[in-house]
Amino acid sequence: MSEYTPLYRKFGFLPHNEELYQLAFTHSSYNGMAGTRHQDYERLEFLGDSIIGMVASELCFVNHPNMGQGDLSVLKAQFIRTESEARYCLKLGLDKFIRVGVSFQGSVANSPSVLEDVFESFIGALFLDQGLEFTYKFVKNVLGEDIKNGTIHLEENPKSLLQEAMQADHKRSVTYSILSEEGPSHQRNFVAAVYFEGNEIGRGSGKSKKLAETEAAKDALSKMAKPLGGN
Repeated sequence: MSEYTPLYRKFGFLPHNEELYQLAFTHSSYNGMAGTRHQDYERLEFLGDSIIGMVASELCFVNHPNMGQGDLSVLKAQFIRTESEARYCLKLGLDKFIRVGVSFQGSVANSPSVLEDVFESFIGALFLDQGLEFTYKFVKNVLGEDIKNGTIHLEENPKSLLQEAMQADHKRSVTYSILSEEGPSHQRNFVAAVYFEGNEIGRGSGKSKKLAETEAAKDALSKMAKPLGGN
């Protein structure tokens, strides 16, 4: 009986290549302890990320026919961001199978980036082992209801959301610049702008550089995604 048997039973499939799942749950820190190289989930993560993005795009498109491209990009980003995928990893119980080396600090259950990576790598392994049709249905079952009932929330970590939205569609990052700072030292006001491919897409101000950049991200997102029924 394999250590992954409970997982196979839970999700209703028989594995063809169990080594794929072993890789999917192996953090790079484990290589140091095991004396191996590249025997971890990073390549599978790359594959799974693309599949999840494809399914999320279809679900957004089908379930929200009144949304334009900008709205759809922002909505999709909410479900493929680190925090969301980490929650799906925990919901599926994938965290219980993660292998890390002694050099890994802390608990994997408290590491959103590791949980996100494992969710993606597991989907990548599932695709290679079970095929596209099974994997597509699996991901749709995981994301389906959330995306169907999803609404746009610009207030939840707008800088991260903007980055995810732009990278999901364009595979490029945004950059920020502080345009000005005024006022006495105890009451400074900063103005920031956010740029994509050299063009300003949002601007904001705040009492710190971080707040100004956050407001600039909100401004950019609000221009991308207007509430349904808006003009």
